[in-house]
Amino acid sequence: MDMVLATRSAVFDRLLLAWNDGPEVVLDLITTDYQGHMLQLPSGERSAEQYPQWIRDYREAFPGVTFEVVDQAASGDRLWSRVRATDADGRHAHGMNVSRFVGDRIAEEWAVWSDWL
Repeated sequence: MDMVLATRSAVFDRLLLAWNDGPEVVLDLITTDYQGHMLQLPSGERSAEQYPQWIRDYREAFPGVTFEVVDQAASGDRLWSRVRATDADGRHAHGMNVSRFVGDRIAEEWAVWSDWL
């Protein structure tokens, strides 16, 4: 694994831990002007300030869901991640996330997810 991919992958792994365990670290991983674009949701825009609450709301709506990286690649200032979510009943949803980095922080993300299967 090259150094850029390893560094960005480590940041993204810490971000997934925030989704798995709580939002405490998320603001350490994103820029203050972060923009998130959740392409499948009508209200799918989020700011850095809103991000921790998005995680809290998701965890309340879907307790017990865990996230894991299936595979990743880096190109330029982007990290491409294929992610799987598993709920308490063993159902899966699959997501694609593109993270744009500025230095070692995520400045922008685009994500789209499948329905639960």
